[in-house]
Amino acid sequence: MKEPRQRPEARPADPIAPAVHDWRSEVVGASGLNVLIGAWLIIAPWVLPYVAGDPQWNDVIFGFIIGAFGLTRVFGAYRESWMSWINALIGVWLFIAAFTIDVSTSAFWNDIATGVAVFVLAVWSASASDAAKHLPRRRDERYRGGRVITH
Repeated sequence: MKEPRQRPEARPADPIAPAVHDWRSEVVGASGLNVLIGAWLIIAPWVLPYVAGDPQWNDVIFGFIIGAFGLTRVFGAYRESWMSWINALIGVWLFIAAFTIDVSTSAFWNDIATGVAVFVLAVWSASASDAAKHLPRRRDERYRGGRVITH
């Protein structure tokens, strides 16, 4: 009679490798959502019932900046947290703009919602990068047997 096959013993999880992956995923996720919000801000003045007094330029210009910084972070500038900190400041400005320069209720609520969302996502993305400053950069890493070996 054959002996049952024994399962190979599971190796313990490497605590370094998941951390390297997790913070980049957070940057990509949060910054990717900011790209979508930036695109929304660019088209919002023509989708929502903005009135003549609403500053359409405000949403278009800052939507472009939010989207550009978010896209740059998504496609590789993972450690450049300053881009997300600028987006966080833009989120604060959008919130303030709702109370200072918006005329219609649609522009008002759009700027409040997008301002808060951009701020929260940008702080999340920047914080993920700043928390990973102590981790090795990819060019300084070597992977052997599932472990990260640094120089």
